[in-house]
Amino acid sequence: MADLNRQLQEYVAQSKAGGSSVASPEPGWRAWFSAPSGSLSWSWSPVEPDPLLPGMSATQRLVAAGVCAAMAALCFGLAGLYVPLLLLRARKFAMLWSMGSALGLCSAGLLRGPNRLLREPEPWALLYLAALGGTLYAALGLRSTPLTLLGAAAQIVTGAALLLGMLPGGAAGRRYISGLCGRLLQRGVSKALPV
Repeated sequence: MADLNRQLQEYVAQSKAGGSSVASPEPGWRAWFSAPSGSLSWSWSPVEPDPLLPGMSATQRLVAAGVCAAMAALCFGLAGLYVPLLLLRARKFAMLWSMGSALGLCSAGLLRGPNRLLREPEPWALLYLAALGGTLYAALGLRSTPLTLLGAAAQIVTGAALLLGMLPGGAAGRRYISGLCGRLLQRGVSKALPV
């Protein structure tokens, strides 16, 4: 206990001698995103310029990403209000959910940089983008409820597979689940068809 008291007294004396040593050496939000001292390194830093966003500073990118994330949350919240009326307003639900997903992807693209996201696209991400675009086209362009529901179902399946692949060990789990679904589908088709 005496050792703890001594350490506390040393800390208080040190903070009084150094003035306000509580303030970070880097002002504002940059201190949160700067690389930590030591052997660790960040894989992302908002200060890195992106060739696809030549005129945007790091602050502008963070503000734009925050606005996109807030608008995505608004779209997801409004889509949640349509859940009880899903059978009557399925097109509006799918449209709002897809707009929220698109705005969320824009927010991630602004934060990480679109050049990084486009450099190495994953096949499931491309399928998700295709399902997202198809859902929006069916809801806004064609105004077809059955095609909108089909696109929304494809969006849910590809989004779940994409998220499963991002988890540690998720790629193996995704292969296992897709193999299981393939065997079940093959078994069901072989029972249904006399061939």
